[in-house]
This record gives sequence, structure tokens and C-alpha cells, in this order.
Amino acid sequence: MKALCALLLLVSTAAFASSPEDDYIASRDKYRTQFKLKDNEQVTAAISKAEEQARAALEKQMQAIIGASGIKGAPARGKLNLDSLISGDMGSIVLDGLVFKLSGDQQVLVTTRPLLTRWLTEQREIWKKSPENGFPADIDAALRTENFYTQALSNDANGTRYADIPVTGGVAMLIARRQDIGPSVPRELTVAVTKAERLYVWSAPANAKVVAIPQCSAIWTAAARNANALNKNGEDNFKAAEKMQTEADAAMRSCYDERVKSQPFFSALVKQARELVERVK
Repeated sequence: MKALCALLLLVSTAAFASSPEDDYIASRDKYRTQFKLKDNEQVTAAISKAEEQARAALEKQMQAIIGASGIKGAPARGKLNLDSLISGDMGSIVLDGLVFKLSGDQQVLVTTRPLLTRWLTEQREIWKKSPENGFPADIDAALRTENFYTQALSNDANGTRYADIPVTGGVAMLIARRQDIGPSVPRELTVAVTKAERLYVWSAPANAKVVAIPQCSAIWTAAARNANALNKNGEDNFKAAEKMQTEADAAMRSCYDERVKSQPFFSALVKQARELVERVK
């Protein structure tokens, strides 16, 4: 009887034992509370130093969870993806994981499925009042949205999709980092690969010389000209002009996605994206 009770106690304890991911999330949330600034509170040198120490502690926890990336040429230890723990900083709500820097300005973010699932849920709560900035909770669906690569990766600019790149075993797209709508030449590849209980998110400069497609840029040029004419006719036309430009931006990128397949550099992009997928397979 005593042996049975001891066994039941052991099973019960194991059932409620926290995972390394649970411990990390608990620590992270505790620090977030600690560094939640009050109204008009400034970041002092003391706060900055304490925040850096907190991220260093979290980095050690994350390194214990992730370990090595398993990618040839990557450093033995990755760096915490979170840039900040201070409330209001965009770098405080990026995807929890480790970033491994590689040659040629490449990097790969590595996280686990439990951490990714938690983060997707958090993001839905953060963006519930502006769903246009969010993405689905389903992992496969989220990886196919450009918003994922804006919110997950620590970067000062939005990742805007210009074209999908066909790969097997992952999701790849050609994006431009930009602060506002309008013409831009996409020169970055993002490639997401799920493997067992891990997610790998590559960010790499395009190896090929990517250029603008004049027929697509012309869509924006025409809309911008019409929008400027509207604005000259009074402030009441501002929203109409803004809507015109937003729609033109989407049409311009849709045009690029369609026409890029016939561009001489496209095959090189496909080759590069597929090689990145293979590096984690």
C-alpha cells in the first residue's frame, strides 16, 4: 500500500512538474513586470543595467532549452532574440528563441514548438484590436503571412512580401524591409522550416541581383500621381488618396509576385531558398 501511494505521488508530481519552457516563460514574465514603466517614467542607467542583466539570465535559460542549432557553420551558442524587456519596446515582444549569426549577414532563429505556440497565442491577444497586424494561431498558416516575419524577428522595419518562393518542406518568400508603402526592391529571403519540435527561421540577403520590375512600379507611379491630385483638391480627399495608395501598393506587389517568375534572377532565388531548407533537414 505504501509503495502504491509513493508511486501515485511520483506520477502526480511528474504530471505537474514544469518544463524548461514553463520556467523560461515564468522568468520572462516576471522581468516584464519588473520593467513595466510607469507613465512618463524614463529609462535610467540603473534600469538599463538591470534589464541587460535580466536578458543575460534569460539567455542562459534559453541556451539550455535550445542548445546547439545543428547547422553547419553556426556558432556554438546563440543569442537571445529578445532585444528588450522594457514595456513599450517592440523588441520585447518578438519570438522567444535563439539567433545564430552566420557568414554573409545571414542569421537563423531557432525556437521550440511549445514556445512558438505560446507566442502565437500572445500575439493574438496583443493585436486583437488591430487584427490586420496579426496572424492566425495555426502554425502553418502563420508562417505563410508576412506579418509573422515582421513580428517574430527583431528589426526596425516591416517585412513586406513581394513574392513567394517555391520550396518543399518549408515556406519561403522574398521580402523588402521598409518603413512605409511604396516602391522598394526586395533583397531579403526568409525561409521557415519546422523539424520535429523545432522551428527554424532563416533571414538571408538574396544572392542574386534582384531588380525592380518596371510594369509593377508603374502601378504605384500612376496611383501616386492620382493621389497627389486628390490631395490638392482639399483635405476631405485625404482618406480617399490614402486608400488609393494602399491598394496600389498591394497591386504592385501582386504584379511583382506574378512577373518575377520570368525574371532571369528568379531561378537563383529558388536555388538559394531550397539550399537553406536543406541545411536543417
